[in-house]
Amino acid sequence: MIFDRNDHDTGRAGVVYREIKRRITELVYKPGDKISEARIAEELGCGRSPVRTAFSRLQSEGWTEISPSSGTFVRGLSPAEITEILEARILLESYLAGRAAKMMSEAELVRLRNEFSAFGERVAADRMDEYLELDLQFHLAVYKAASNKVLSDVLLNLIDKVRWIRRASAGYPSRIREAFSEIHAVLDALEARDAEAASAAMRIHIENTLEFRRPDQSRQADNGLSTSI
Repeated sequence: MIFDRNDHDTGRAGVVYREIKRRITELVYKPGDKISEARIAEELGCGRSPVRTAFSRLQSEGWTEISPSSGTFVRGLSPAEITEILEARILLESYLAGRAAKMMSEAELVRLRNEFSAFGERVAADRMDEYLELDLQFHLAVYKAASNKVLSDVLLNLIDKVRWIRRASAGYPSRIREAFSEIHAVLDALEARDAEAASAAMRIHIENTLEFRRPDQSRQADNGLSTSI
């Protein structure tokens, strides 16, 4: 059970929604997987009503699709959606990285450097989850330091989809190693208070992700990572 027995229905629906979406964005439930109210209600130890509410919300957000004859299926991001998300990040995050180079506190820079140093120089296969979290927290730190709430909110609204893209890319260690090196370059520029270099390094980082995804689109279709039912 993932919630307290005293949670009311609305609260339970929210908890169930977050848990199902977590499983989708972390690819526990993969695109094309069939999910049922009864099975999830049993797994989460709740009634079917909060699951039904969560399913409706997930469908409205594009995470699931319903086939009248077959049931509810997990939907992945299409290649076009992935491209649009990464293009938006290129424009917004490169700008925010430049601002962050001027505005990030020394204490925050020290914290980030310590976290990267503690992680080490390479991303081992058994530390992929830890790396993905480090990567996410680094980007969030840039958003916060840049102090532009409008742009940050746009990016924060994409976080779940960005998590999905990162998780889908985790099966390609060569790209993960390159991305880790690219983030180090952004951090170096932030520490140097070089706004132009920070902006350029962030742009390169996300552009490289976009270029990596383009030839991968056919592989995604083959393995179901971007299919919709």
